[in-house]
Amino acid sequence: MLSFANTTMKTLLASAVLILISATSLAQPQNNHTEEKICFLTYGFPDVERVEVEQAIAGKWGFAFYTVGECTIDQALIDSVARVNDAANKRMEARYGSNWRSRYQQEVDAAFATPERAQQLVNQQLYIWRKEQELKMHNDSLHYAWAATGRKGVYKVIVSGSLKNTIFYKLLVDYPKYKVSLLTN
Repeated sequence: MLSFANTTMKTLLASAVLILISATSLAQPQNNHTEEKICFLTYGFPDVERVEVEQAIAGKWGFAFYTVGECTIDQALIDSVARVNDAANKRMEARYGSNWRSRYQQEVDAAFATPERAQQLVNQQLYIWRKEQELKMHNDSLHYAWAATGRKGVYKVIVSGSLKNTIFYKLLVDYPKYKVSLLTN
């Protein structure tokens, strides 16, 4: 009995959110120069580091994300979110083409790309980890010199020792593509 009440409550919550979203979009002025904002629903906890950037760029693209569930998720909620998001996706495809989602994601990744975040990609390289371990035995560590390229989120990096300033690697880090290329070693 408790499970039925819980499912009914979630269904009512999802319905209320949909009605609220619909009422909000109807209350906004409609004219020929602006397009209606498209709404995508999410559940679960968002990636708190990325949510602000994702929402800002989504607004530029004419859509928004609304969280309708966090911890407790059941099949009814998943199904209702899928129905709403399928309809929203069709509207986005009509507006921007079938590859709109990958273009949006590339824009988010590029905006999110900073040397600090790209450093995480560099740290994942096995040869970087091994060199760092080798240098620790000599009380040294790696030093990274970052230089922007002409492309957003793409950096040239010179990896050297901190004490002797010996250059060990030259890298090309492409954060939007999550790729680290070794230019020389």
